[in-house]
Amino acid sequence: MFSDDLSGMTIGGMGAGTTDLGPTPAPPLWVQAKAQLETLQKADPDFLEATFLAQASKTFAAVLAAEGVMDASAIAALVTPGYLQHFQARIDDWKGGGFTRVVSDLSLDSPTTFKVSIGGDTQAITVRFTGSVKRFTREDMTNIVSDGSAQAASFTEFATFVRPAGSTTPKTVALAGALHCPSCGAPVADGALKCTFCGATVSGSGGSWLLDKTSASAYT
Repeated sequence: MFSDDLSGMTIGGMGAGTTDLGPTPAPPLWVQAKAQLETLQKADPDFLEATFLAQASKTFAAVLAAEGVMDASAIAALVTPGYLQHFQARIDDWKGGGFTRVVSDLSLDSPTTFKVSIGGDTQAITVRFTGSVKRFTREDMTNIVSDGSAQAASFTEFATFVRPAGSTTPKTVALAGALHCPSCGAPVADGALKCTFCGATVSGSGGSWLLDKTSASAYT
């Protein structure tokens, strides 16, 4: 379980005239995230952290529900292709090995934006989720729990959501519907940066945030 103790990462102070204490440690990730969110909002004025976190929570809960019924198809529109492939591989391993995955009694706390990256070809936001859940693997022949616990347990997990650089948030849900190339009028996939028909740039075409990775640590 990842510790929330960031005392070793706090900003160090230096007295006037002090030059031999080395470089000042970087601010904690959550402090950096706040500054990066401000930068993101300047480029995407309709982005709201509260709205994003609400949707992130729904996606995270949907992924756990899909894990509990061992059906990847339910989350295909919520995650990246790479995540979906990995998720399906886990399900295939459970089924092939004669196991059933059980996820129930999920209770989520309010999520926290923990890390933001807006450089390069992709924008990414890592969210810290905490709560409690029953989450375990049961052997079909014996009903023995082989992984996890049949009792509800607290957890901390980090989920990274991504979208293409240049994407913007639709002003309303209605505006997030069908998108078209401003040059040729052809349909454009949500989040695409170029039209597949004429090659014109289509920046700011919605860009849904898709779950790309989950981890017990924000650093992996």
